[in-house]
Amino acid sequence: MSNSKVTKITAILIGTVISLFLIMGGFKLIEKVFTRAADVEPRDVVVSELTQSSAKISWATGQDTQGVVEYGTSPTSMNFFGPESQMGKSHSVDLTLLSPGTTYYFQIRIGEKKYDNGGVPWTFTTKTREESLPTQISSPTPTVSQSAGGITPTPTPISSIKIDTGGCGETDCVKICQKINKGCTLNDFVKNKCIGKVNINNCQ
Repeated sequence: MSNSKVTKITAILIGTVISLFLIMGGFKLIEKVFTRAADVEPRDVVVSELTQSSAKISWATGQDTQGVVEYGTSPTSMNFFGPESQMGKSHSVDLTLLSPGTTYYFQIRIGEKKYDNGGVPWTFTTKTREESLPTQISSPTPTVSQSAGGITPTPTPISSIKIDTGGCGETDCVKICQKINKGCTLNDFVKNKCIGKVNINNCQ
């Protein structure tokens, strides 16, 4: 076999081996790129703690990242930014100074890539002022009566509060003991915590 043929075969073999390494390395590189892309993609996006002026946006990633929530009142104009303060796999950003009863659109940017809800921004609506007001308890409306001297306001009567001093009207354990079966009962004795203070056997 001539030297030229050996050289050609050797070159072909070396080229084939190099090609195989490049192809295998390329597949691994592509797989690594796609895996990394999946690891940084936000998942489990949740909007919580909604008030009339704030909201919390939370999500998770497969590896440590640091993102920015881009938001606004129009899906085509998300000009406000809520950046994270540090990297991690669990993420949350508090959005503040929002307007009451307003729908907001948002997306999450990690690095140079922006992520949304399958091609459209995520949305949430802040609470209205009415939803944020505490429930008011209405007080009785006073009635007005007219007398000879003019109009005199008469307040609506409020039901009296009954204070339980024991069924027999006594709170002193010795007196309750003396009045058992004479207006006081064993129940009054127990309610006023007389057990241990006065010997019940002396009350009968």
